Amino acid sequence: MSLPWAHPLFRAVSGGEWHPGGTAATERLWRACRAALTDGAGHGTDDARDAARPLRVLDAGCGEGAAALRLAAEGQRVVALDRTSQPDWRHSSFPAAGASRPLFCAADIRRIPLRDGWADVVLCQCVASLLSRPENFFAEAARVLRPGGVLGFSDLVRRDEAQGRPAVCDTASPLSLSGGCAAGAHRREAWERLLRTAGFRLLSFTDESRELARLTAQLVWYGDGESLRQIGLDGAAGCRSVCRKGSRPGYGVWVAVNTRQTI
Repeated sequence: MSLPWAHPLFRAVSGGEWHPGGTAATERLWRACRAALTDGAGHGTDDARDAARPLRVLDAGCGEGAAALRLAAEGQRVVALDRTSQPDWRHSSFPAAGASRPLFCAADIRRIPLRDGWADVVLCQCVASLLSRPENFFAEAARVLRPGGVLGFSDLVRRDEAQGRPAVCDTASPLSLSGGCAAGAHRREAWERLLRTAGFRLLSFTDESRELARLTAQLVWYGDGESLRQIGLDGAAGCRSVCRKGSRPGYGVWVAVNTRQTI
């Protein structure tokens, strides 16, 4: 299946980022994760307060690596994973001389090639909805995060347009890409259940559905119907195939702390 960000129009509209909200959304999520560490939201965060030590960051589902490059440029130690290698990984440059490079790697984020407890922060933006078993990623994120480490996670959310009527999507069965990214969306409660099951304590949730609406409107304006179909936002095979009439996707952002006490 060709994914939407392979299309030039999508890439131009999204500003090079492969998720709603683009660079600004990544910066907001990164600041929230840093704040969670600084505030000592979990156990074992004292060493993360040492400003002299770069934070160890895993960008899970990094795409072309824009977020990983920015974090490395500010001095963080970054490992960036995506399921397929990207040409830009070899040709990217930094605005500041002497900045370190991320370590880019083609890998399945459900089998992360890092040792237990390596990361201070894991970022995963609009990727889990593409996985057949997203719970495997959350378990791996908890494994590679140190005790008290922070996960910044965002993805499509199923919600009910009709007030007072709950969404009825099946979140127990394996998900499918056949209806686009929206076909892999869960309700907010279901995403949070997956996080808790993996050992995370939820710190915050932000509804950023406006960013998804803005991206959708831009794709409509520029006539990129193919990307809309592949995301599942055209009212066709995506959300309609797994939700009753009245449900529509939103976009949610979570920050959660790893509650594991030992590595």
